[in-house]
Parts: sequence; structure tokens; C-alpha cells
Amino acid sequence: MIVVEGQAGIGKSSLLAAVAGAAGESGVRTLRAWGGPLEHDAGWGIARQLFAPVRDGPEWSRLAVGAAGLARRALDADDAEPALAGDAVHAAAHGLTWLACGLAERAPTLLTIDDVHWADAPSLRWLAQLARQLAELRLGILCAVRAGEPPAQPELLAELLAVATEPPVRPRPLGPAAVSALVGRRLPGAGPLFVDACHAASAGNPFLLGALLDHLVAEGVEPADEIAGQLGDFGPEQVARSVERQLARLPSGAGALARALAVLGRAAPLRQAAVLAGVDAVEAATFADQLRAAGLLERTTEGLGLAHPLVAAALYDALPAGERAARHAGAARLFAGEDADPELVALHLLRTEPARDPATVETLCVAAERAGQRGALESSVSFLRRALAEPPPDRRGEADVRSRLGLALAVGVEPEAPDLLATAVELAPSDDQRARIALSGARALGLAGHFDDAVRLCRAGLGTPHTAPNELVMRLDAELVCNAWLDVATVAEARERLRAAMAARPEPGLWNVLAAWDAICAARPASEPLALLAPVLPELDHEEDSLLATVARLTLIMCGDLDAAEERCDGLIDVARPRGWLIALAHASLARAILLVQAGRVRDAEVDGRLAFAFKLVNSPLPALLWSLFSLVEALIELDEPDQAAAALDRVGLLTDAPPPHALASPRVLESRARLRLAEHRPADAHADLVTAADGWRALGIEHPTLAAWRVGDCAALTALGDPGGGRRLAEAHLELADRVGLPGPRGAGLRALAMTVDRRTAVDLLGQAVELLADAPDQLEHVRALVDLGAALRRANQRAEAREQLSRALACAERLGLRRLARRSRAELRAAGARPRRTAVSGLAALTPAEHRVATLAAQGESNREIAQQLYVSRRTVETHLTHVFQKLGLATRADLVVLLSGPGLVSGPGDA
Repeated sequence: MIVVEGQAGIGKSSLLAAVAGAAGESGVRTLRAWGGPLEHDAGWGIARQLFAPVRDGPEWSRLAVGAAGLARRALDADDAEPALAGDAVHAAAHGLTWLACGLAERAPTLLTIDDVHWADAPSLRWLAQLARQLAELRLGILCAVRAGEPPAQPELLAELLAVATEPPVRPRPLGPAAVSALVGRRLPGAGPLFVDACHAASAGNPFLLGALLDHLVAEGVEPADEIAGQLGDFGPEQVARSVERQLARLPSGAGALARALAVLGRAAPLRQAAVLAGVDAVEAATFADQLRAAGLLERTTEGLGLAHPLVAAALYDALPAGERAARHAGAARLFAGEDADPELVALHLLRTEPARDPATVETLCVAAERAGQRGALESSVSFLRRALAEPPPDRRGEADVRSRLGLALAVGVEPEAPDLLATAVELAPSDDQRARIALSGARALGLAGHFDDAVRLCRAGLGTPHTAPNELVMRLDAELVCNAWLDVATVAEARERLRAAMAARPEPGLWNVLAAWDAICAARPASEPLALLAPVLPELDHEEDSLLATVARLTLIMCGDLDAAEERCDGLIDVARPRGWLIALAHASLARAILLVQAGRVRDAEVDGRLAFAFKLVNSPLPALLWSLFSLVEALIELDEPDQAAAALDRVGLLTDAPPPHALASPRVLESRARLRLAEHRPADAHADLVTAADGWRALGIEHPTLAAWRVGDCAALTALGDPGGGRRLAEAHLELADRVGLPGPRGAGLRALAMTVDRRTAVDLLGQAVELLADAPDQLEHVRALVDLGAALRRANQRAEAREQLSRALACAERLGLRRLARRSRAELRAAGARPRRTAVSGLAALTPAEHRVATLAAQGESNREIAQQLYVSRRTVETHLTHVFQKLGLATRADLVVLLSGPGLVSGPGDA
């Protein structure tokens, strides 16, 4: 990536054009775009300019497939798969990146963007993302930025420019010799003194020098030495005056045409400029010739454009504010009459004066909806703010526009979103509209992690007696309860509303999901929540924009039905990935990571956990982010990577600090941190975390021994601290809860904990029961833990042969599942038992990293390198590097060999595409 920086007129555009021309002559595909004052509100405007030749060319149907097909969202909104507005942003950017990669695979490609300081926000964001991957691609980015010009999007522009590894290229001003040559061509009689005066007046700026010479020639100034002393600085203000004088010498229609072009933007067809200028087509052609002869106009492939941004700015800024607004209103009518894209019409409406016109509000709302579908949220917000300023004709219309604006801002996690949505609910004149606005807003806020705001919005929507349909009211009430359950301050309200609803609505419905969760919290038999969920699971396939679907997946996991939970996660991922629906992908991935840890498949759990964590880290508040954190930490602990687990905690400031005490996920994060402390041999710190976790679970009223398993960890901590009696009481309490829910996983964990607190013979008996109980259970992480503990207990009881047998089983299981910490412990115990176990694998399956294992699994399933990269949201070079290591470690030569090796049970049975 190369940045060309300099003041207006210094020659940046000429330099970019020269580079693009030379690149094209060398066989490099060159795609070009230009920013402009009008275009910075046009979402994906730069991207659409860049890829317009590709979109209209013969390669398009072959390029816009797979992940690259998501680029249609930015380039062809009508031809894109549907997605929520926030995910359209990620989908479009991801697709454009893969489209650029596809181009670079076919031929070296150069993207040039002139006046990037005027680029639209989504294009800037995407270019920065793309620029970080340039080292792996035959792709270059060349952009020009004007020094001293306040950018439209300063933070995004700074992010893009920071990617460039080299200092900017800064064209130098023309030197005296160059100025002398140029002055001599236009004014042959100019002497050295006059040339020096021209050099000083223009400061060597090529455009300003040309404008100065145009002015002198037009005024008939003789290049005499006595005139040289009268030449002052010639800057943008002088350019504006010079342009006005040039136009004054031309017929009045020429000036009108030039000003029309300044209003229309960078380039426009002569037909449109003529209509806006109020001249007929024949006259317009004559005026255009005159303007070109005066050096004020140029013809481009896109149409007619003013010769330089300084000329355009001079003409535009000279228009009085009222006339400028009227001309933009005329442009909006012109484009609307031609059935142009509503977003193009809206760009001009943004610059008009409010006039209480319902048609303007409608057009802006349509444009906002299209912009949101394409992932251009900033444009959508601008259009909706302008619609509010019009304003809408009545309370119903204003409530609708405020709701749309609040939803758009909720996607961008803007702090004013909840208040806008609440105001929309208050303004709505009917119960039906009030409930619909509250439901859509609460679902958006809840899915984004703003649980408390979602609860308040639901309360507002339910605050008066309702004439809205009962089904709508029920869904709003259920949304309230779902979000209220996630915070200590509102959990009592959730339970009260649930009980009232279940008493009033005994038929199966969405309330069953919440009743099932209530049964989980109260540690009732697992059969009860499963029976409640069974009849409504198909209905939840249409509720993925609500937290209810996530709660259902978590309920299945807590009930030990990992297969059903994984099936639902896989199903959502299969829908979300091709649509670029990243928030759904993150929710499904974090749930799958939780169940994969429980199943012992920690290599795949780490991949899912990192995907969810990376998304939520930049898109979610801390209470929501915590849900993606604890499973990632636990996977990294079992992968024997405690430093990485600590780094994940530290990334969100929780390596030493406490998580927010009110959030439902906080106690679970404390349990995970306590496991890390135990692995680091810090039982006192682990005990402190688990005491705090226990307080959190009690405040939430949650007893389920899978979700709230703090007693098992604290038993280990207390025993290590010399208090086995305290540990025994906790283990017995955990076993009592495990017996209530009737699940093998928590019961096996309780037996293992109790074994820490008793004599050796009793410990062997308890651990033997745990191993037998867990042998066929889905909780294979707990099974391997019990095997290792049983082997160690047998060794301490001097039953070495039996110890070696159990520890060998433990080692085999641990290596198959990637449980490196338990594998390391198994080897240590085997050596202590007199065996000579093989060393830690530097080759074979056990040597694969989680990322390598994931890539190898997908390759064995028949996915190409490109398909794997698209699914895992990484570059193809990264996939190639992983596969190179896989083949080296496994000693394989072909993918067919990989299929054979990974066809064993538990090896290719990992999760579906991430």
C-alpha cells in the first residue's frame, strides 16, 4: 500500500493516473475510484466504483461465488442474500475482500483511490481490512489524500493510512526551471523576473500555476517585469475569482451548466446537467465545448466533470445556501423522475432544506433501508436523521422513523440507540405499533448484548393495557423475561413474569424455552427441561434473531444432550456463514464451543471460541462478551496453554480484576479463572474466585451442577489448602444436586471431587464408579479426568499394574481428543508407576495444533483450500501454511492419505463448518 499525500493541485491525481497507465501497460489489472464531497455519504461508493468494470464484465459470474458472492451485498443490493443490518456490514466487507483476492489470483491487480479523504465509511473500513492482507496477495493499493483537508471520516482514514509501511510519497512543488518552461509555453515573452513572480505566487503548485497562467492569458496581461511586482499569492480564493471571471465572459447558460455539474458531483451525463441547468440539449453541448475550451471542464468515461476539485469547490461554495439547497432539490427530482437508485436521490435530499414533505420522508426511508441491507449503516443513519428533520407528517410516521434510526444505531452500538427506541415506543399512537417497535428494538439490543436496555424497552412496550394481538404481546413479554434473566437486578422479575405467563398460557410456545431454563436454574431433573423444549424446537428455527434460540441451545447443553445442541449449532452456522450473518455465527460458535469443551473436543472448541471471542470483543459490551470468554479459557487450559488462557482474560481486563457482579456469565468466568489458578498451583487464588462465583450463582438463584460447578473446583482448592473436610462438604452437596438432575457428567465430577477428600482405598472405589459412569457419557472431558485421577490413585495405593492400565487408557483418550494437559499428567503418572510412555508427540495427530487439526478435518471432508479459508475467515495462504505443517507432522503425501487417517471415530466427527 502506497499513500500519495499533498496539498490540492500538487499533482497527486496526475501521479496516480501515470502509475495506473504504466501498470496497465505492464499487464497489471487496474481498478480506479475517486472520492468526492457529495459521494462520502454514498455507502460503498468507492468499492462500487472500483469493481464496476468487473461487475459489468465477463468474469463476474465466475468471480462472485462462494465468500466472494457476499460482495453482491455492496455492489448489487437487489441480488444479495438477506441479513440483519449489522451483519450486512461484515458480509459485504468479507465478500469484497474475497472478490479482490479472486482478482489477484487471476492477475496482478492495482487499486487506485484518488481523494481518499472523501471516501465513504464502509469502503474505508473494508480497504483497511484488505490492506492488512496485502503481503499474501498480488495486489496493491495506491491512494491519494489531500494534506490539510478535514477528512469525512477521520478515524477510519487514519486506520487505513496507518497500514502503509512506508512513509507517504509527497510530490514536491515545481522548481524554478520547470516553472520557467511552463510560463514560457503560455507567455513566450516572459522574462526571469516575471517567471520568478509566477513561481512565488503559485508556490510551485502545478494546478495553481496553470490557473494563474489561464487568468493572465484570459485578461490579456503582458508578461512585463513591471507587472511581476503586482502578482500576489494565487490560492484557492483567487482560483474562485478567476473562475467567476471566466464564466462571466461566456454565455450565461455556460455558467449555469458548470454550476449544475458542481451540484451533481464528480461526473454526470450532459443530459442530466442540462436539465438541472435549465438549458436544452443543443445549447448544453455548445456550452460544454466552451467550458472545455476555457479549461474548466473535462470529459471522463463516466461523463462530464469539472477540471479539478478546486474548480468544483469554487463553483459550489459560491452558490448561496438557499440556491444550493434548491439545486440539490432539483437534482433529487431529476433522479427520482428517472427512477434512479433511491440512495442517489437521498444523497441530494440530504442537502435540501426541510419542507414537511411526506414524499421526501418516504424516499429517505427507502434509501435508508437499502443502505442498511447493503451494510452501509452510516448512510442509513444519515438518511434517517434527515427524514426526522423533514419531519414526518404524523406521530405514527415519526415513531416509525425513530424506530428505524434506533435499530440502525443499535447495530453500531451507539449510546443514543436505546433512547431513540424508547421515544419511538412513546410516540407510537397504537398499541400494535408500540409493541412491534419494542419487540424489534429489544431483540436487536438483546442480541447485541445490551440486556438491560432491552428489558427497559420491553417494559415500555408493555406499559399500558393492550389492544395489540395476544401473540405479539406474548412475544414481547417473553423477550423481556429472556433478557431479564441475564442480570441479578432483574432475575426476580423474570421468574415472576414467567410463572404468570405459564399459568395463563398452558399450550406449548416460546414460553417453554424460558420454563426449561427455569428448570435448569432450579436443578430439576434433566427430563423436565428436555420435555419442555421438545415441542417448540422447530419453531425456534425462525427465532434466531432473538436470544431465545441461544437460551434453548444452552439448555440442551446443560441437560447433556450435546448431539441435539450441536445439530442446532451446526444448522445455524450453515445458514449464517453464506449470508455473512456474523452475530448469529458468533452465537452459534460460542454455544458450540461450550459443548465441545464438555465433550473433550478442545481443539475444535478453541477454533469456535476464538471466532466468537474475536467478534464479540469489538461488537459487544462486557456482560455479553463474557459468554464467549469462559469456554475459550477452558479450552486453552486443557490444551495446556495457560499463557494463552491468561492472555484471553487479560485482553478484557479480567486477569486480576473481577467481572461485573450483576452479569449471569460472570460466575462462570470466575470458575474458568479458578481452573487456571489451580493449573498454576495457586489454590488460594482459586478458592477466592470460587467463593465469589458461589455468591454470584446464589444471587441469580442458579443451582444446576453443570452450569454452576463451582463446588468441584473449590473442593480441589480447599483440599490443596489443607481443608479436606470443607472440600468433602462441597463435594457431597454437588453430588446431591447431580442426583437431582440425573446426569452422569456432574455426578462423575462430584465423585471425582469427593475422592480428593478420602482415604486411598475409598478414593479408588469412588473414581472407579466415576470412570464406569462416564465411559459412554457425552461428557468425555470429565471421563478423561476421572481416568487420570483413577490411575494416580491406584499408583498411590501401590496397585501399579492396574494404575498403568488406567493411565494408558487416559493417555490414549487425551491424545485423541487433544487434551494435552491431561496427556502430560498421564505421562508423568505412568513414569511414576514404572512405565516408559512415549514422549510428547512431535509428529502424528497429537502434534497438530487446534488450527491445524481444524484445517486438516475440513480438508479430509473434501473442502478446497479456498473453501476452507472462506469458512474459517482466514486467508488462503494461512490455510496452505497449516496444511504444509499437517502433512509434515503426519508424514502424508496426498489428501487421500489424510482422509484415510482421519476417518477413525472422533477424528472427523468434529463440528461443522465454522
